[in-house]
Amino acid sequence: MDIKKPFYCGNAKADQVRGSGWFVGQFVPAELGLRHQTDVELKWGIHPDGERRSHPRATQNATTISVLIEGSLKVTFHIDGTQHEVRLQTKGDYVAFGPEVVHSWEAVGDTIVLSVRFPSVEVGLRSRV
Repeated sequence: MDIKKPFYCGNAKADQVRGSGWFVGQFVPAELGLRHQTDVELKWGIHPDGERRSHPRATQNATTISVLIEGSLKVTFHIDGTQHEVRLQTKGDYVAFGPEVVHSWEAVGDTIVLSVRFPSVEVGLRSRV
C-alpha cells in the first residue's frame, strides 16, 4: 500500500498479522499505512467449533468489545474466584470488558467474532484464575 493514500480497502482475514486475526493496530508495520494505529486494534476472529482459549487471561491496559458475526461464543469471566458466563448467540450480540478482566472463551459451532480493543499499546497479557 502507498503510505500516502488517504484510504485503504482490504480484507480482514487476508490482512491479519502473523495469523493472529488482528488486522489493525500498533503491531501492523507503519509502512502499511492506515492499518498501523495506536488508538485502536481490530480482530477478525474465525474459530472452529470447540476452539477455546487454553488459559484465562487479561489485557493490562485495554478495553475490549467483541461482536458476534456468526456462530456462538461462550465467554467466561473469572472475577474474585467466581466464574460468570456470557453467551453470544444471536448475530450482533456483543460483550464489552475493561482492562484487568480475566476471561476465557469457547466457540460453540463455527464462529466469527469482530473484536475491537483500545487503545492499541504494546503490553503483556497476564494469566490468572
